[in-house]
Amino acid sequence: MQLVREDWKLFRSIETLCQKAGVHRQFIPLLVVKELVDNALDATGDCELELVDDHSFRVTDNGAGIDPEWIEQYFSINRPMISSKLLRLPSRGALGNGLRVVTGSVIATGGSLTVSTRGQVYRIHPQEDGSSTKEWICTDSHSGTSILVTLGMTVNQDTLSWGKTAIAFTRQGSMFSGFSSPYWYTSEAFYELVNAANMPTDKFLSLFCSSRKAVKILKQFEHESGSLLSTTDQFNFADTEVLMKLMREEIRTTVPQKLGEVGDGFKNLEHSKKVGDFWMASERGKFDASIPVVVEAWTGIHKGNTDSKESDLTICVNKTPVTADVRISTKQATSTLWGGGLYIDVRSRPASFFVNIITPYMPITSDGKAPDLRVMSELIEDAVKRAASKAKKKHQTDLSGGRSEKQIIVDNMEAAIEKTSGGGQYIFSQRQLYYAIRPYIMDAFDGKQPNYTYFCSIITDYEAEYGDIPGMYRDPRGTLYHPHTSEEIPLGTIAVDNYNRPSWTFNKIIFIEKEGYFASLRDVGFPEKYDCALLSSKGYASRAVKDLFDLLGETDEEIQFFCVHDADAAGTKIFETLQEATSARPERKVKVINLGLDPEEAINMDLQVESFESDRRRPVADYVSYRWTEWLQSNRVELNAMTTPEFIEWLEGKMEDYGVGKVIPTEEVLARTFEESAERVIRSQIMRDILDKNSYEKQVEIELNNVRDRMDTAKMNIRNKVSDKLADNPQHRWDAPVIEMANEVINKQ
Repeated sequence: MQLVREDWKLFRSIETLCQKAGVHRQFIPLLVVKELVDNALDATGDCELELVDDHSFRVTDNGAGIDPEWIEQYFSINRPMISSKLLRLPSRGALGNGLRVVTGSVIATGGSLTVSTRGQVYRIHPQEDGSSTKEWICTDSHSGTSILVTLGMTVNQDTLSWGKTAIAFTRQGSMFSGFSSPYWYTSEAFYELVNAANMPTDKFLSLFCSSRKAVKILKQFEHESGSLLSTTDQFNFADTEVLMKLMREEIRTTVPQKLGEVGDGFKNLEHSKKVGDFWMASERGKFDASIPVVVEAWTGIHKGNTDSKESDLTICVNKTPVTADVRISTKQATSTLWGGGLYIDVRSRPASFFVNIITPYMPITSDGKAPDLRVMSELIEDAVKRAASKAKKKHQTDLSGGRSEKQIIVDNMEAAIEKTSGGGQYIFSQRQLYYAIRPYIMDAFDGKQPNYTYFCSIITDYEAEYGDIPGMYRDPRGTLYHPHTSEEIPLGTIAVDNYNRPSWTFNKIIFIEKEGYFASLRDVGFPEKYDCALLSSKGYASRAVKDLFDLLGETDEEIQFFCVHDADAAGTKIFETLQEATSARPERKVKVINLGLDPEEAINMDLQVESFESDRRRPVADYVSYRWTEWLQSNRVELNAMTTPEFIEWLEGKMEDYGVGKVIPTEEVLARTFEESAERVIRSQIMRDILDKNSYEKQVEIELNNVRDRMDTAKMNIRNKVSDKLADNPQHRWDAPVIEMANEVINKQ
């Protein structure tokens, strides 16, 4: 047995009405309000909305009113689907279908419906067969339309929120006042429109263009098709394809900017606007659709303590809220919008988000007209993020009293230095100073996390103006390797301050952008072969590197300075900033030789070139020619493009070209070193002879036996004794008191 239920019957039960309306039952009253408001706004451009009691509300407009002859059909739930949305325009409601939801809600909740139009008041009586009848009640002085709805569900001011939003948006900005466009339809959609129009063809064309153009298109159609189809019901699919072609040839496209906007007139909300279009492909015909879109977003950060507040989101299409299940949550200063085809992460504290989309066609996913926003998700994301960014800046400006982050850092610098240094008693790192400044910034900018790199740039500017900050050091950011001693020194400002160059050990130093080559060069003995120190700083040279170069340049020994870097825009700037003056340090006191890698050399070596796209111009050093400056905007070659053997061979070639050879001290130093070496050899030989002749080892054994008893006594409870001595001298290491005790035992008379 098959059970058959007609579609209209789904409107008269609250459970199935939710299915047709596309919302949960708790939102049915809001949707009823919105549908009536949408119809009123589409008809007249404005309306009034009022709460009558806890079950009733009224929507009133000053338009021409509803023809009484149509009232019964409009408010019947068993009528065929009527929709103005087949004609694509950037407007709100679908006249008739929204009214089916209204009537169905009255039936499903046991409410009532009263319509006042053109000075007459009617009570609407839904019937069992799905039709409705009207009962004349009285006359009314109001000439427009006023609809009073009473529901069997409780209503309040919140129930009116969707309708109020639609009214507020409509009262702002501008609305589209032009024709529909043939470019907004696929072949299939245009055929369905023609098929549903049921009107004279010339009247149908007047929906798209002026009467003059309509006459011209009709004549062309008659010429091409060989027949005159005077009404739209005479058209088959092939006919509509011909008509569509002629219309597109005669009618220009409509740019998105013509669709209208809401604008930025809302108080305490920051606004962003994006325009674009999306494509709908035709499966059956020749013509795809190009749908213009205007996306506007508004964001306002919630004021005060936001720990317990949640973000809220309203999405509108053509200035009216939609039933899309799009949600928002905010965690750890990130708001996430998801649903309806969207997934957007926005850096924002709890805030109010509004989005309005103006478009002549919105794909939907349900009878309740839930929109499918995927086709315009990028535009929505761009607009939302831009509005949120502006709102964040506005909020931070309000909290900081208009001061910039830089001003707050500078204003609180002395207090932070005082705190970090313990009143000037201790040295401190730049990172520690950052954490001392950090609370001032977070307080001023509502918890904003300051950027450490930006903070460092402010410190650089501050020191350029006021001099180095006393007691502050910078953490090591790189390594210095000494040849022959294998000593590695983490390179920070303290290390440079305490640095002493080992005498006659190296006469070259290479700054290499990448630390990775250190191990390879050490493994083959490159530093020792060329008496060359190695230095890195993980990218751009730190001020410690620059200070070290200047320090080495002031010593008496000859030394050469080299720089090795990638063949990219940043690499050229690494060399330039190493040699030239910057805000942190003046120009080097020594000459730095640029070994490359340079682009032309890399290409000649047939190294792999990386190409890329960038929407910003990359700074390049002044020494680079125009040709290679342009090449570096979209190409680069890394040092890593060379194999280890290739790199070592390349660097050794550079040393042969530029290096000054091995370290050979002056004759005075060589002579003195020769004499000292000879003396050490003789001393060693004599000492060995004396020790052998005087039974040195035997005498040591005898003396140890003489003091053995005292030593054994001293070793008793030695751990506690050491602990006591360390308590008196906590700066000592554990072996210092042990050595002291041994001296006391041996030297005791």
